Amino acid sequence: MEHVKLIVLKFLATFVLLYLVLGIGYGMAVSSIFLINFVSIASYYIGDLIILRRTNNVIAALADFGIAFAAIYLLADMLTVGGDPLTAAFLSALVIGIYELFFHPYVAEVLDYDEEPLRVENYDYSTEASDEFDYLEDFGDDDDKL
Repeated sequence: MEHVKLIVLKFLATFVLLYLVLGIGYGMAVSSIFLINFVSIASYYIGDLIILRRTNNVIAALADFGIAFAAIYLLADMLTVGGDPLTAAFLSALVIGIYELFFHPYVAEVLDYDEEPLRVENYDYSTEASDEFDYLEDFGDDDDKL
């Protein structure tokens, strides 16, 4: 039930944000904004469930920004936005990315992301050392034997 509540909250918030930027700012139709907003569901699974659980808030917000930018640019270009679709996608993704910075702590609280996120410095990259690196000494100083 928590996932449904989070998806609905994210869907409604991103719809309002996209309407403010794309609808009012660029004159896009509400039906087109509604279609673009379905990306927020995919962004929820990728950014909030996978990336946020394994990293931190900023990295997950950057991932959501990238997903939103790519999807909005491609869909806005296909749905003929008035003006520059690149600028419209960037502004929309920027607003969504800022919203995600405030939404992720709520997601972490609701879904109990209490455990320490994985960090690169937590991995152990130690390797085994051996005496086999001195194999040239076994042959002596005579280079003809090699």
